[in-house]
Parts: sequence; C-alpha cells; structure tokens
Amino acid sequence: MTTRIILSMWLTLAFSVCAGELRVDEKTLPDGLTELKVVSEAGKDLSVYKVDLKTRHEPATNRTGIIKQWESWRYGAFFCFNDNQFTGEEFSKNKDAKLFNPPRLDIAGWAKTMKNAGMKYAVLTTRHTSGFLLWDSPTTELDVGSSPGKPDVAGEFVKECRKAGITPGFYYCLWGGKGWMLNPNAREIILAQLNELATKYGEIPYFWIDMGNWRPGNLSIQEIYDSIKNAQPKAIVIMNQHIQDGQKINYFPTDVMNGEVVVPPAGGHQPLRTVNNKQYYLPFEFEPVSQRISKGTTTPLGAVGAWFTYGEGKGFEVSKPIEVKVLFDWIKQAYDRGTANVLLSLAADHTGSMREDDVKQLEELGKMLREAKLLDPPTETKH
Repeated sequence: MTTRIILSMWLTLAFSVCAGELRVDEKTLPDGLTELKVVSEAGKDLSVYKVDLKTRHEPATNRTGIIKQWESWRYGAFFCFNDNQFTGEEFSKNKDAKLFNPPRLDIAGWAKTMKNAGMKYAVLTTRHTSGFLLWDSPTTELDVGSSPGKPDVAGEFVKECRKAGITPGFYYCLWGGKGWMLNPNAREIILAQLNELATKYGEIPYFWIDMGNWRPGNLSIQEIYDSIKNAQPKAIVIMNQHIQDGQKINYFPTDVMNGEVVVPPAGGHQPLRTVNNKQYYLPFEFEPVSQRISKGTTTPLGAVGAWFTYGEGKGFEVSKPIEVKVLFDWIKQAYDRGTANVLLSLAADHTGSMREDDVKQLEELGKMLREAKLLDPPTETKH
C-alpha cells in the first residue's frame, strides 16, 4: 500500500470512533482568512466557514468599558445542562444522541428562575465532555439535531435570556488531545463549532472556554481567543484557569481570571497582571456549585460538590441543593476578597424543568445577597 492509502484508512478509522463527527478541511485563503469546509462521508460539502485567525487580539490593559459592563453583571448562572443529566456523570462519555430526551423542557422557566434569583447573566454548557452539542451542527451527529425532540437548546436559551433581561453566554469544552477523545481532525472541528456559536445567535457577550489542557496540540489558546474575538469583537472571553485561587495564569490570553470553587487569596485578587513584560487588567470570577453528591468537587462541605443537577428516576445518585446559608457565606467571602462576578452552577434535571427545591434555594439565596447589598454595581476604583 502507498503511504497515502494507509493514511486515508487510518483517518477513516479515527473518524469512525469519534462520535459521528465529520471531516472538516482547513485551508488558508489568499486574503489570509481560514476556510473550514465540512465534508460528508460521500465527499459532499455540507457547510463552509471563513474564520479570521490572522488578526491578533489581547486582553485589556485597563478597566475598559467592556470590562466595566462585564463587572456590572455581578451575579450569574452557570447553567450546567447537557447529556450529564441523563448519564449521572460529571464527566460524561456518552456517544448516543438519543439519550438526550428531556420530556418537560422549560427554558422559559429557567430564565424566570434566574431573573427572580437576581442574576444578570447566564452561561450555558453548549458542549461538555462527551462532545454532545446543544445546537444542531453539520460537524457531528452527536447533537440535539439527532436527539428525539431536536430542540435548539442554545438558540432558545439565548432567546429566553434576552426576553428576561439576562445577558446570555456560551460555555464550550475543548477536547481532542492529551488523552481525551483523541481526534486527528479536532482542531478544525473545534474552530468550526466555535464559529457556529459566534455567528448563529447574534451578539453573544460572553464565551467561557474550558479544559485548555485537552485541546489538540496544533491549536493554540491564542487562535481560539482570536477566532472568537474576530467574530464577536465586543465579547469577553475567559479561558478557565482550573481549580485555584486566581494567582496562576495557566492559559493566556484570557480577559478574566477565575477560580473554580476557589475564592481569591486572603489578600484579595490583584487584577493588574504582567504577562510577557506587559501589564493587563484581569478581573476575577468565582464559580461555586449549588448542588451536592456523595463524591464530587471539593467545597466548604468537603468533596461533595456537583456541577450538574441529577434528578430522580434514572438509577443514579440524586443531587441535593446545598444549604442557602453555606452558599451565602461562601459567596460573600469571594466578594470580600475582590471577586468581580460570581457564576453559580445550577440547572434543570433530566426532565428539562427546574426542581422545586432548587428554585426555592435560588430565590432564598438571591434575597439574602440583595439584602446584604452584595449584588450592587461595583464602585469605581483605581488600580
């Protein structure tokens, strides 16, 4: 066999085990833009994207208007809803789109709950660890378009958030390298999917990018950042820095520093940070969890935190809402230490609707936060 035939067979095999993801070809056009072409198994062009990877961007060097707007949101919902609710796993590896089948999908109810809780922004997990997409994409068969109800959850989420006066944002989990869902076409698929999220739904002011350590080796953080910024120039883009207090910059560029379930250090968050001999203004976002399971993410209650909400009737452990006073004290400590925004994980369960106990928890917590004036817009400070 020739080398080309062997390579072709290997690629075909690789694609066949990548959850129905199709081939995406990439080439640089004469104008410097990157063309991404989704190709069917029969060789038919399904979709073509033009992505600007040549125009470079960097984070703000001071507290710009866009940063001030982001800081004014103050409190939001990390709406962790994906196929995890149907597998009972924080790190789902599901490969069956038909598993996603919420019988009472109530996205308007989600928005109402978030609004009543005092939240100003909301970030939806459009793609988590399994690769399942909450929008219909030509790049894969593992998406809502191949699920029983075929709902465009991402699109409805954006629409209902806007109706409720809540700023919508998108979470996207990187993958395709370093031991997680290896795929030789991961770079091209990721860029195509991010371009879809950045161009299908109008202005999206916030993009939350996770697991930079899982990205393929041929895709840089700078390219991911630039691809979003060039499609959404007014957007804030965060690269999740993992579970830490925000002192270490693991991935750059990023517009925001953060700490998953970790508050800033006792001395407070320092937003002015020097990278490659240049100073940037990087505010802090704290992401606590609102649910508990017996074995989960470390929280003030121990290793019991759950990002996702797991309901009854699926044969796995049901998550329980964490006590309101515990959440209040945790969030207050974060604000006291210089957190600009808090993004609290919450969600519907597998039914697609919010559980009564979770709604009550969020309403009580919002009331406490408002009475303590912790959700008031930040005052102007000099750095």
